[in-house]
Amino acid sequence: MEFRLLYEGPLHGQGAKAPHKWEIRRALHPQLQQLWRAPPLKDVADTLLAFPARAGQASVVMEKDGLRFAPLVTRTLDLYAEISVLLFRQQPRGTLITDGGDIDNRLKTLLDGLRIPRGANEGRQERPDVPDPAPFFCLLEDDSLVTKVTVESEQLLRPAQPDEVLAVISVHVKKTRLTPQNMAI
Repeated sequence: MEFRLLYEGPLHGQGAKAPHKWEIRRALHPQLQQLWRAPPLKDVADTLLAFPARAGQASVVMEKDGLRFAPLVTRTLDLYAEISVLLFRQQPRGTLITDGGDIDNRLKTLLDGLRIPRGANEGRQERPDVPDPAPFFCLLEDDSLVTKVTVESEQLLRPAQPDEVLAVISVHVKKTRLTPQNMAI
């Protein structure tokens, strides 16, 4: 299964705080929710999004401190992901490490924003202005399920803040083994 996600907004590098990663999750949630509404996920959503899991069935929904998350790429489904990021940013080509480039740390922040939090409240506002969705759709159960990452950097040719990016995230979901639960994915 292959698809693309878009993220537009700040992407902090070194020292990015957990609330920033939560903002990335919130920005990507609607796209992942829509992905679950379209085939092939639509065909298995009733089963895989059941909470609690139905008898004899797998569910991807995980509860952490009262919040429910629904990652697509999970160990339960024997899935992993290869990710390619096209990152449009203010800095010109060739400034990967200096002058606000910091691609490696920005990439780590983005990957952290693609996974479910390690604790339900990791970086979450005490009382969010907007209620958290249930379930909260994320790409990854854990960033260790990413086996390949590529990054291409381009200059963003419009006015923006220094840390603002447009990221086109191409995702290729693969199976470690074929099972009845992941056959449709």
